[in-house]
Amino acid sequence: MAGARARWLTGALGTLMLLAAWPAVPATAADEDTAPPSVFDILPDLGDYQTGYSVASPYSNIYITWETASDEQSAVTYEVILDGTVQRIVTEGAGYTSITKRVEVPEGTHEVGVVAVDAAGNRRPSTHTLDVVVDKVSPIFTSFPRLMLRQGAVTPDGYPMRFTWTGSDEGTGIAQVRFGPNAECCYSTSPSHTHFDFTISPRSELVWRIWLVDGVGRVAKTPRDGYVAPLAWREVTRSDGWKRLADAAAVDGSEWVSSKAGDRMRFTVEGRSVGWVTSTGPRRGRADVLIDGRVVDTVNLYSAERRTARVVWASKLPLGEDASITIVNRSPASRPTVGVDAVLLQN
Repeated sequence: MAGARARWLTGALGTLMLLAAWPAVPATAADEDTAPPSVFDILPDLGDYQTGYSVASPYSNIYITWETASDEQSAVTYEVILDGTVQRIVTEGAGYTSITKRVEVPEGTHEVGVVAVDAAGNRRPSTHTLDVVVDKVSPIFTSFPRLMLRQGAVTPDGYPMRFTWTGSDEGTGIAQVRFGPNAECCYSTSPSHTHFDFTISPRSELVWRIWLVDGVGRVAKTPRDGYVAPLAWREVTRSDGWKRLADAAAVDGSEWVSSKAGDRMRFTVEGRSVGWVTSTGPRRGRADVLIDGRVVDTVNLYSAERRTARVVWASKLPLGEDASITIVNRSPASRPTVGVDAVLLQN
């Protein structure tokens, strides 16, 4: 009995030694794969609305293009990530250098990225993400745009005018402000400005427009009538002290001049704005301007050198109403002269 037990122990020990010497089963390739796919990135400056790694679009359909990644052990799939959440999974792309896919992005500001994933679950995010703004709202005017006569020189090209406005855009902001009778003509200015000065042709029939353009090309626009012409002298009344003198530099070749304090010139107009044109110089004095009998301004016509054909005072007018304008000579004896080359009226 003892001998049988000894023989059994000897056999068992030998079996254990044989098993211990048997080579281990190698680990599978998946067990060994801890390396993520290769480095890759989103391709910048692709698409109508992409600039670098920023996208500003009027549409929710955003197209994103990225380089394909490689992996030594398995095929690579891609997760398109919108604000930290997987938006879609892309399985194709092998054999191509890049992949382009559409992403639905809601209105507002968002972040879109791509993650490459191998069969073992190793992940590699794209080096960059896209900052996306979807702007579906057009700019708005936050104050009534006005086109008016302004102070400045009357030149052979025409009369001095000013556009005034304020505007805003919630999505991408106002990127450009344009002015003209059409979108291709004629001026543009910084979106930070709220007025723009230019010259308008005499008796021009053009309807001027202002465009507010946001970062994705959405537009707010409005027309403004810019017809300006001198008022006919038969529509002006004057006290006896005014005399008409020839002056080649004046708007129509002559100027009405007063050298006596208290002299008045009066006219009644209806339109959008009105401007008083005259010369300034060392002998020029000052005058009150009244609208409907109330003093609204005192204009000093003095300048060290003579400057001809200037709009020295301009004002908007109440729409649809007659306004009585009076110019009253308030000059001192040392500088007694007040002149009127023309009265410009914008209809």
